[in-house]
Order: sequence, then structure tokens, then C-alpha cells
Amino acid sequence: MGKLKPCKYCRKSNIAVERWSSGGMMYMVKCNNPDCPVPPEGYPTGRNLEKVKDEWNKWN
Repeated sequence: MGKLKPCKYCRKSNIAVERWSSGGMMYMVKCNNPDCPVPPEGYPTGRNLEKVKDEWNKWN
């Protein structure tokens, strides 16, 4: 797994990768800091974990 950048809002490194099966495996990378607001555009999600992680790192 590649290294994930800290959250752009709170700058903490408490980043989580969530996964679930909803018509196929889905992934989401999110800040796991309870004090950090959910960004208006949402967190990166998708079916390809590497692409979702890349999206998080570009976003941050």
C-alpha cells in the first residue's frame, strides 16, 4: 500500500481506507479524525484501491 498524505483540512495522518461490498468491492479513503469536517465534495471512492489512493494524494 502506498503512503497516504495527511488530511488537507486538519493536517493529521489518521487516514483510513474503508471497504465494502455493494455490487462489487468499493473503497473510500477518508480522514479518521472525529474533529475534522467531511469535505463538501466528499471523500475519494471507487472500485480500484490504487486509483482511490492516488485521488486522495492529488486532492491533498
